[in-house]
Amino acid sequence: MSQVPPVKKWITFVTGVLECLLFGGLIFGWASLVIVLKSENFFSSNCPSAVNGQENGFSNSSVNMAVTLVIFSNETQFTTLSPKGLSNASDVDSCAAPSVGCTYQDEQLSLVFTIASACLSFMALPNGILYDKFGTRKTRIVASVTYAIAMLMTAFTTVASSEMLFASMCIMAASGGYLLITNMQIGNLFGDKRSTVITLVNGAFDSSSFVFLVVLKIYEGGVSFKVIFLFFSVATSLLLLRSLFLLPNKQFPWPLPQDYNYGICRGKNTGRRPPGDVELNHNNHDAGELQQEALMSNGNAQQTEEDEEEEISTPELYYPTFKKGLKSGMFYTHIFWFSVIQLRNYFFMGTFNPWMTKLADSNGCVVIRYTEAFAITQLFGVFCAPMNGLIMDTYRKYVTKKMVQDKQAGRNHVCVESAYTKASLDLRSCVVAFSLTTFLGVLFSVCVVIPVLPIQYLSFVLQVILRSFLYGGNATFFAVGYPPRHFGKMFGADMFIGGVFSCFQYPLFILTQDVFQGNPMPYLYPPRHFGKMLGSNYGVGGVILILQFPLFMLTVDTFGGNATPVNIILLVLTALTVIHPVYLYFHCKWLDQQYRENGPKTVKKPRRMEDENLLVVDQVSTI
Repeated sequence: MSQVPPVKKWITFVTGVLECLLFGGLIFGWASLVIVLKSENFFSSNCPSAVNGQENGFSNSSVNMAVTLVIFSNETQFTTLSPKGLSNASDVDSCAAPSVGCTYQDEQLSLVFTIASACLSFMALPNGILYDKFGTRKTRIVASVTYAIAMLMTAFTTVASSEMLFASMCIMAASGGYLLITNMQIGNLFGDKRSTVITLVNGAFDSSSFVFLVVLKIYEGGVSFKVIFLFFSVATSLLLLRSLFLLPNKQFPWPLPQDYNYGICRGKNTGRRPPGDVELNHNNHDAGELQQEALMSNGNAQQTEEDEEEEISTPELYYPTFKKGLKSGMFYTHIFWFSVIQLRNYFFMGTFNPWMTKLADSNGCVVIRYTEAFAITQLFGVFCAPMNGLIMDTYRKYVTKKMVQDKQAGRNHVCVESAYTKASLDLRSCVVAFSLTTFLGVLFSVCVVIPVLPIQYLSFVLQVILRSFLYGGNATFFAVGYPPRHFGKMFGADMFIGGVFSCFQYPLFILTQDVFQGNPMPYLYPPRHFGKMLGSNYGVGGVILILQFPLFMLTVDTFGGNATPVNIILLVLTALTVIHPVYLYFHCKWLDQQYRENGPKTVKKPRRMEDENLLVVDQVSTI
């Protein structure tokens, strides 16, 4: 029997975090990259004083490289900054020389970021479907190749072919998003620490924005733009090696079989589960303890394989069809919660340079100082992300243990091993995490609205924590309930479902119907549609992310570069996301009521897990 060696498991985890950190979410480092792109004069051909870098005597290899910082007002203004000024913020005079740049250039660069960040969401569903269908290894090979292509395209982009940045940044963002999908399954190797691992991987993905700060510093040191991105393209070979030796051919199963191993050098591996074992939709560690307790207390520990195949005595939980799952109030409130907070976050990153320039009164040195501070804080997202997973895991363990103790002491009559109770417990842990995320979003939005530069240091810290909680909690929300073979589709669909108006209109009707009239069975997402459901959520986020550009133009054309009115609008919308945790709270109470009214049932096991779109989630005998 071959098992996963502990060393191999931890190497897989560490390299997965490093992969997401160094390659995954590079697009989030746009605030640093845009300075490099401006100094290369991309999209400067239509500027009023359009000239190339050589005509101005500018070169990234020269000591006096100029970095163009565009500010918005009734007239186009220009400021530049030399590398000397980058390291000495008090040298204001070195930041005052005029240079090339204009509003058109900044608009185009903002549009590149808007489309690339939206592409990260839109491509999640195709990526998820490919991941579920073809497995990890084959699709990661494709993702590694496309990632290398994106870096090569960026390296060979010139001022005359600036439009290539639209394609290269989109491919880079989509490929990096796929790396995140394949690495989140690592959580299956760590049992009851699953949520913590998933959020840590997401935190590493968010923190990868610091990479472009390193690129900026290397660029200032004289390394050419082309050489930097050629190095990135060569480094993608590491992704291929990891795909072969440290990841499975398909997906990590959940629960993990006793004789499971993975990678090319894995030895003999059957990967079989015990007879009658099924994929649980909840924390396997807790569920296993509860199942053993229930079986022993009812004297039914001995059960033949034939009995297990014919009949399961269980407080089962039925899953609706995929379409009904999409129409559930819980899904739509989650879409609203995720999309609004994501828009709040992306708008901040996409408009960071002109917004900061406005606050700094065109002082280029101050802008660079705050840009560097913002980029440095992004690195700490990898340390903030596990906090959300720890909150969810700790809460779930604490409440489960307390319920078992209360039941043994006769203080309650709730069946702890009930599928209803388990579903309610998982959702209640999400209520705590989502409520905290909403609070952080409101606090962050308040700080952004205040036009005082020193306060923005607090904004940077809150933005890092908010983003880590947002993406880590979102992934965990879907991952705790679905088997890994459907994770890609659920994660992809969560990012892909379209229709902004349907997102806001239909949930109000469903919210009223679900909370005040009730439904015959609770809405939880079917495991076989995990990738599509998760992709649908991110899809709506991608649709709403397109609003970045009109909001950006509104800031420029209507408010003269003053982002405060738009930030106030986003503050109000962020505060409204409290609807989602409130809805989940009432949904959990409804789950408890359903258990009290329906109780455990004895049902025939479906011939196929997909029959009638039903799924029995555990095998606990309660008779």
